Amino acid sequence: MKGEQHITSFYVEALLLIAAFIGILLALTRVFGLSRNESLRAKLLTNAVTLAENAADAFMAEETEPRGAREDRFTADMAPDPAGVLAVRVAWQREEGLLRGTVTVQRGAETLYTLPLCKYVGEVSP
Repeated sequence: MKGEQHITSFYVEALLLIAAFIGILLALTRVFGLSRNESLRAKLLTNAVTLAENAADAFMAEETEPRGAREDRFTADMAPDPAGVLAVRVAWQREEGLLRGTVTVQRGAETLYTLPLCKYVGEVSP
């Protein structure tokens, strides 16, 4: 009788261990899935900041006053592409010798990053 009771206890403990192991695996799978999504989101935000900085540098380096707003498109990996998913828009307005503007990086309708700009261009001529 005692032998059968030990075997039954062994099977019950083994089933409990297997159930606990499966529960831990499910929890870890969810955590790793969420961390991968956050990693992709962080990479996209980093790329958006880099694109905004590049556009701001180009805006500041222009010798003459830019004409009209500008929009460039890029892939998620920052490669220039007219059909890219990331839109970099540079818009500005003149205010008393300054050009004030913003660089906006968007993915579809979602704004990922906005960078304000200001550039001295001299006094307003009559």
